[in-house]
Formats: sequence, C-alpha cells, structure tokens
Amino acid sequence: MEALFQPDWGLTFWTAVNFLILALLLAKFAWGPLVAALDARESKIAADIENARKANEDSQKIKEDLKAQLDNIAAQSVQKLKEAAALGELQKQKILDEAKAQAQTLVETARAQIAADTDKAARQLKKEFTDIALLAVKKIIGREAAAEGGGQIAQEMLKDFKDMKAK
Repeated sequence: MEALFQPDWGLTFWTAVNFLILALLLAKFAWGPLVAALDARESKIAADIENARKANEDSQKIKEDLKAQLDNIAAQSVQKLKEAAALGELQKQKILDEAKAQAQTLVETARAQIAADTDKAARQLKKEFTDIALLAVKKIIGREAAAEGGGQIAQEMLKDFKDMKAK
C-alpha cells in the first residue's frame, strides 16, 4: 500500500509528455478554430448589438417623424374643420340673404298687386259713382244726359265730392 503513495518518475514523465502532446494537438487543431469561432461569435454579437442600437435609433427617429406627421395631420384637421365651419356659416348667410331677397320680392310683388287692386277698385268705384251720379242727374233733371255732357257733370260732381272730402 505504501507503493501507491510513492511517485513513479517514469510514469510521471510519460504522463507529462502525453499531456504536452495532447496540449499541442489541441492547440493546433482545437484551440485555434475554437478561439476563431469565439472571436467570430464575439464580433457577430458586437455587430448585432451595434445593429440593434442603430435600429433603435432609427425606430426612435421614425417614431418622432410619425409623431410630427400626426401632429401636422391633427393641425390640418383642425384647420379643415375651421374652414368647413366658415364655409357652412358663409352658406348659411348666403341662404338667409337669398331667403330675405325672395321675401322682399314677394312683399314688393304683393304691394304692387295691392296697389293695382286698389287702383282697379278705385276706378271701379269711380265708374259706379259716375253711373250713380248720372242716374241721379237723370232723375233730378228728368231728361237723358248726353254721354259727353253727362260725363262732364259726373266729373264736376266728383270734384265737388273730393272738395267735400278734403274739408
């Protein structure tokens, strides 16, 4: 059992030689490609981080641009609404003005019609008064008045009637 705890220098030498050969083989065939793969992965990760940072900056820039566009669209919408309200008010005023003009035209037409009807009624009344006056003259005088003479008498009576009415 003591032999197990005593070092065997030959075995130690060959173990060290095997380890060095294995280390050299690993360094030549495994560590080089492994380190190259790790370096490639590290540079890929660094590039991905840089791309993500750039993408984040780009997305922030796009976000700001979109916000500016939305603000611009909102401002344009408000302006369009104001323009539409002003146009609506203008149309309302135009319609009201047209309605007032039509109402004024109707009033003027009605006044003209009333004046025409009044004149017609006055002429009719004058004719009837003249006929009544001629009939009265005929009855009073007892003779048939000539058309011209009767018209003159009627005119004089109308004048007298107007003078009486004026007083």
